[in-house]
Amino acid sequence: MIRAITLTILFSAIFIVANAQDVIIRRNGKIIECKVIEVGVDRVTYKLGKEETSANFIIRKNELSSIRFGSGETVYMNERQEAENEKNRRREMAFGANLINFSPFKALDSGAGLGISYERIIDKQGYFGIIVPFTLVLPESYSSSFTYDNRSGTEVFYFSPGLKIYPAGQRRVTYAVGPNLFTGFGHRWVYGNYYDPRTGSYTNTEGKAKIFRFGLMVNNYINFQITPRFQLGLNAGLGSRYIENEKYLNVNNRMRGIELTGEFMFNLGLRF
Repeated sequence: MIRAITLTILFSAIFIVANAQDVIIRRNGKIIECKVIEVGVDRVTYKLGKEETSANFIIRKNELSSIRFGSGETVYMNERQEAENEKNRRREMAFGANLINFSPFKALDSGAGLGISYERIIDKQGYFGIIVPFTLVLPESYSSSFTYDNRSGTEVFYFSPGLKIYPAGQRRVTYAVGPNLFTGFGHRWVYGNYYDPRTGSYTNTEGKAKIFRFGLMVNNYINFQITPRFQLGLNAGLGSRYIENEKYLNVNNRMRGIELTGEFMFNLGLRF
């Protein structure tokens, strides 16, 4: 019984393979079921009937999209090389979803500094990413002038998580845009002097004022993927600083109202 079933399946498979037709698919989507006789340099010869004496037909290869043979093999015509090239390009562009960027130069309205960030691409198509940047604004050098309440030597640490949107996905040259909420903590030295009428002299003062800043910024990014692992990037952003408070001598001061703020940076990145 088992032998009979096996032989039946085997002979059925041989019959199906023997009678399987080839399929020619034209560029306009039309399908021709036939028997392909020859695939030449610029044309394809085929028969519509199974008889050897049936007429041969010829069609130019530039009119075809592909040929599916009865054996299961598919041959692409003019698009074959392009499909292979696209496959290679996609293989090369299979970049990692994790990025670490170091910014040796970062300019903010509050001063120049250094930055480092981590980014994670959160969808398979590569259209969205979460970025977590950290920035240190380096202290400025100051001069001990006798201007009252002279502020300098500012040092601020910024934490600014955000969303990146890639309209075209991940490519060798990629543009992204997205909002960042930034929070700044730091201090700056406050220098001043006052006149003491009792002594008839000026007394110099100095102290450290604590700084707190908060705002929203929209950044524009351009990334150049040099290799699948290494990239260069530029980004520039504009936004609003909603809060800028300063605490000096145990007194909290709101320094300004809502103000325009911005940043620009150059970064080197590692992708994995």
